[in-house]
Amino acid sequence: MIGAKGQIIITGVSSGIGLAIARLALETGFSVQGIGRNEPKELTSNPYWAFTTADLSQENEVENIQFKFAAQQLPTVLINNAGTLGAMGQAKTIDWNDTNECMTLNVTAPMRLTARFMSLFQGSKQVFFTGSGAAEYAINGWSSYCASKAAIHMYAEVLAQENPSVPIHVFTPGKVDTPMQAQIRAASEEDFPGVEHFREEYADGLLVKPEAVAKAVLHVVQNPGEQPVVFPTSQITTA
Repeated sequence: MIGAKGQIIITGVSSGIGLAIARLALETGFSVQGIGRNEPKELTSNPYWAFTTADLSQENEVENIQFKFAAQQLPTVLINNAGTLGAMGQAKTIDWNDTNECMTLNVTAPMRLTARFMSLFQGSKQVFFTGSGAAEYAINGWSSYCASKAAIHMYAEVLAQENPSVPIHVFTPGKVDTPMQAQIRAASEEDFPGVEHFREEYADGLLVKPEAVAKAVLHVVQNPGEQPVVFPTSQITTA
């Protein structure tokens, strides 16, 4: 079924930010196509929900994804949220297969999906990417992740120049209470020298809730043109 406010396609909906955006989008009146490895059971009974199983770290699966709403010329938003921290450790010791998987999921997959989306959807559309402060600040032990986020930030900037009539955004959510943060806290100091800071922020209750990020993103979706290409969700004022 098609929602009254249009349709949103979200990658990485199994948990965290993606699941929070999907949940709020459905509540707000959008149809949602979720793409990910595991379908969130809480959404399966919603008539405005559709799910596509895909591992976006595998290029052949990216190519086989079918957009459910491509034939409907309604306002459509693509949110490239799926991502991975990748292996942590010194750049010279990281297994190349781990680096390749990180770059495929964080860079190649969203670029390929976005290119297809921009060609297939001829109506009103918007594109979002989940970014990171790691795109701008070098973090010891995070070579693959920092490089991948810097790449997707710049890709979005170029895409926005090439398509000035289409809202293109990268949102940086900060430190969010998601499974990725749990992965960071579990790292050794040898692999990630800055791990203790992340453990302290978690213990002090300073992590952002995924629901707060979702609310900010949906606000920008419904109020296009207010933000630059890259924006932090912490600066979005919602009612």
